[in-house]
Amino acid sequence: MKIGDLYNFTNNRIRIMMFDNKEVFYQTVKEDDTLVYAKNRTLSYYRTPKKYFEKNSEFIKHLAFTEKETEIHRPNLPLRLNCFSGLFWTNKPFEKEKEFIEFLKSADINEQELKGFESSKVVIFPTSQQQSNKKSTLLENKEGYFSGKELLFQCFGIQSEYVKSEKPYFSRFRLIPVGREEKRLSGIGIYRLGIKGNLPSYYLGGKISFMEMESEKV
Repeated sequence: MKIGDLYNFTNNRIRIMMFDNKEVFYQTVKEDDTLVYAKNRTLSYYRTPKKYFEKNSEFIKHLAFTEKETEIHRPNLPLRLNCFSGLFWTNKPFEKEKEFIEFLKSADINEQELKGFESSKVVIFPTSQQQSNKKSTLLENKEGYFSGKELLFQCFGIQSEYVKSEKPYFSRFRLIPVGREEKRLSGIGIYRLGIKGNLPSYYLGGKISFMEMESEKV
């Protein structure tokens, strides 16, 4: 599997936008191999578990990204980073970096473990605790690189508005034969969403992605 490859999947003709060892991100294409939403400057990629995709897809052909497509979609950026258990987003932003580092240490997270990426701009979507995207924030770095510490520090501030201190987890309810049950997700993580204004976008979530949460049987 390569970035840009065409496949038949779920009765659709699709193109691989990016992938890692857990998820495949894709978009639908027309018969002429152009993206259905090629003109959209803002979109969220479709996604599916990699193992499921490999078992239920049919390869059509290789089709590498053009230079412009690569510039817009940035498939080189990580699909997930700074995913940790044992803590949750706070309901107040940290005023000082030292305070933030001490908070991470209390959760046994070393500053050196934090991952960043090369980009001068990135759009971050905070998430309600019922897993809906909220108003995004554009982060900019003149040096063209976000360190893991800088990125996560900013994300805690962005997410804090949507966190209830008495509820240290994301949740989703689903119907069961005797009513409904609550599925919970704790931890923190930053996950690729798509593009906004032709810039890479990410959402703030838990220790695993929301797609992984939905696909878990327990």
